Amino acid sequence: MEAHEEKKSAGQATIKVCLHRKCCEKGAEDIYKNLKEGLTKEEALVLPIHECFGFCKDGPNIAINDNIVKGVRPFTVVELVRSELDNPSCKADGLGSKSIDMLDDILENIEKL
Repeated sequence: MEAHEEKKSAGQATIKVCLHRKCCEKGAEDIYKNLKEGLTKEEALVLPIHECFGFCKDGPNIAINDNIVKGVRPFTVVELVRSELDNPSCKADGLGSKSIDMLDDILENIEKL
């Protein structure tokens, strides 16, 4: 991924905001701004990510502690993140920035080698 100047502290969540072109067209820059302004540094380290998460059609996308959340809206993102941090949900698509199906395909191809 990308190098960032800010350092994560113990107990702090990591929120990655996809700022790739398609997500930006759907409001990702406002999402990033709202998270930076709405969350405390104790709650989360908010990072801008310019590499695509791979879910452009469902964007804008963020990752909360490496779990992808798709279709995020600027006006609800702070509440969504706080809710997720208080009560983490199981993610159907999310392990880093690859979906479970993509990871299954990778493992299947490795087994064929």
